[in-house]
Amino acid sequence: NILSGCINLPLQRDHQYPPFMRVATAESERQAQVVVKDLNHAGWKKIIKKKPKQSETLFEVLGREFVSVPSIKGKEKEKDDKEQKSTSANDDKDDSSNNIHNDHHLPVTRLLLKPITGRTHQLRVHCAAIGHPILGDPAYGIMGEAGPNGGFDHDTMSKLMPHKASVQLQLDLDKYVKAVDQCLCLHARKLVLKHPISELEMSFDFPAGF
Repeated sequence: NILSGCINLPLQRDHQYPPFMRVATAESERQAQVVVKDLNHAGWKKIIKKKPKQSETLFEVLGREFVSVPSIKGKEKEKDDKEQKSTSANDDKDDSSNNIHNDHHLPVTRLLLKPITGRTHQLRVHCAAIGHPILGDPAYGIMGEAGPNGGFDHDTMSKLMPHKASVQLQLDLDKYVKAVDQCLCLHARKLVLKHPISELEMSFDFPAGF
């Protein structure tokens, strides 16, 4: 088990899913240049034309945990569920697409992330690119608005990240997020800055709420 390390992957604006970001590869750079030629909007042209930037994130595993998923069904059935407390095993199995069971415990990992560089969405893209998107990420998580896997295709991910979270686990966690209305699990635990007048160092700590 890897307990700490460094994610060093350059990032660029995703020409397929603007304005989101993605990991830069030789192929993605080539495709972006082709796309730029067909853009008429000067603003978009300037954004997509930007060259990839080196991006580096340090990570440390703080703990291995589980999230317990409550039994959730479609809202239209909530009333019936309360009245009908007994369900056959077959019926329960057939409704699995809309139901997450009480005994369903899903594994998650708590990380300490330290961005060495400060690129747009850097932490979110880097986590997605190693096959472990941040819980509750509506853009870079599975079925998100941005490109999957931080921009890597499925075959590349399978070769580079053989121990990535399975698609099934990511789908189950997506159900959990929607069931409990979970926010993006990314939190600035500590901020350190200099006072603008006295130049004394100020430190602010606040524990994560998840």
